[in-house]
Amino acid sequence: MISLLSGLIMALAWFNVMGMGFLMLIAFVPLLFVEDYISRNNSDKRFVSTYAFVYSLPAFLLYTFPNTWWISNASPVGYIVPVAEAVFMSAVFQIYSYSKKVAKNKQGAYFFLVIYWIAFEYLQFTWDINFPWLNLGNSFARCPALVQWYSVTGIEGGTLWILLSNILIYFLIVALNKNKTAFKEIKTTFYKNKTAFHSTDKAVYSDKVKYGIFAALILVIPVTWSLILWYGYEDKAESSVSAVIVQPNLDPYKEQYNLPPQNVVQRVEDLAAPLMDSNVDFLVLPESCIQEYAWEDYLDEVPSICELQRFLSLYGNADIIAGMSTRNMLPLGVKTNAAREYPGLENRYYESCNTAIMFNKKSSLKDIQLRHKSVLVVGVEKMPFTQYFPFIENLVLDMGGTVGTLGIDDTVKVFDSGKKHIKIGVPICWESIDGNYCREFIKKGAGFLQVVTNVGWWGDTPGYKQYFAISRLRAIENRRYVAICANTGFSGLVNAKGQEVDKGGYWKRQAFKYDIPLTEDTTFFTRHGDMIMRPFAFIAVLLLLFSVVRNKTEKNKEK
Repeated sequence: MISLLSGLIMALAWFNVMGMGFLMLIAFVPLLFVEDYISRNNSDKRFVSTYAFVYSLPAFLLYTFPNTWWISNASPVGYIVPVAEAVFMSAVFQIYSYSKKVAKNKQGAYFFLVIYWIAFEYLQFTWDINFPWLNLGNSFARCPALVQWYSVTGIEGGTLWILLSNILIYFLIVALNKNKTAFKEIKTTFYKNKTAFHSTDKAVYSDKVKYGIFAALILVIPVTWSLILWYGYEDKAESSVSAVIVQPNLDPYKEQYNLPPQNVVQRVEDLAAPLMDSNVDFLVLPESCIQEYAWEDYLDEVPSICELQRFLSLYGNADIIAGMSTRNMLPLGVKTNAAREYPGLENRYYESCNTAIMFNKKSSLKDIQLRHKSVLVVGVEKMPFTQYFPFIENLVLDMGGTVGTLGIDDTVKVFDSGKKHIKIGVPICWESIDGNYCREFIKKGAGFLQVVTNVGWWGDTPGYKQYFAISRLRAIENRRYVAICANTGFSGLVNAKGQEVDKGGYWKRQAFKYDIPLTEDTTFFTRHGDMIMRPFAFIAVLLLLFSVVRNKTEKNKEK
């Protein structure tokens, strides 16, 4: 039951789309009590028990299921995600418990949890099963005033804050509980020896004061720092761009991949036309909006692109940013992980790609800019560990459009509207969840981030709401405005402090016109990236190796 209390607090923290994220600051406390009880009652202190895993698993399932169950809307296989995430988290907790048991400094060993958990979140960004959605730092997505210092640390600063707060609050509760026990002993001896009472009283209350101060500082200092940044920050944008963002609301299960491409383009034009004029700089369409599955060497001949160029000719010099699925023919003999054999041609391969393109009314083939989505969705756009288990590729989920492992870019590319001297970063859907990836757009000069996405396949669930909220953290990290263009879900605009400037409705055909300020300053996070995860990951490996060696040494001594 105590373990479930942790899970309940975690679930409440994300309830109403991270509306109570501050609850994560105490969410691990019950689990720390559970682990402490297990370790104290283990007859062999060096025995590697699985109890920490078993008892923490229900808590993490209670956290992961309410917040990722919606993936199953695409396929029942999607239920694997919350289960797998809970298993990984429980494994981290088990490893922490294992290392804590072989440590000499038991109090300091509680901080092993910080090292292992942040190393796990680093893994969530870097390995084949990349799913950083539930990383603890995302919990404050709806509380931007509390985490303005993400501009320095990124979201891992939030994870560090949560874990340290939980440990210090746990220490304080333990100290307070000891005081109650000691007070009863003091009361019985008070009249016999007042000097002894004074001495014991001083020792009893020292821990309470010490941990009370530490717990208060770990809560107050980050919040104070954030509020100073919140009220002190001012946009220093000297210019802005005008963008029309279209949410065509194509049902991904019924319409999007069944309607004729010309019908999709006509819907887009009908929505955009009332807002278009000669001052519009960008017309933005969501991920996979252009329906022709086109070869990249013939983009200038795609009917939808030609029609959109005709539409642009009526309204000045705007550029279109749009998502589509494309095919990229590889050079003779070149075969990548995403390569598919071209029928009828020996030793020729091509890649299917999830692509963002930018063009204007005069663009020829060489002028059309494109970039390929490179942070791919596991189970949809790539399958993990196929180099070891090729059969896994056959299990890919079909969510409409191109399925199977997709081609990616080797480097992050920004779009450059040369005549306007404007650079734009265009993360495609899942890419906007990765802060370290998004900062590369800013490092290459992007004045704002224009996210294009298609979250309609999640249905009317917390999924698309969480997605929009997490995008707010990219704004804080880089001090850039973030515009979101969704097929359906929430399209809108977020300012450089992470505040919602505007947000559309779910399952509505809409278009929006925004003046988006262009900021130029770069944050510490933009320049240096996450400075927490990498060293913690390195230390975690050393700590685990040390724990294994020490455990074996102690067992050999006992024998």
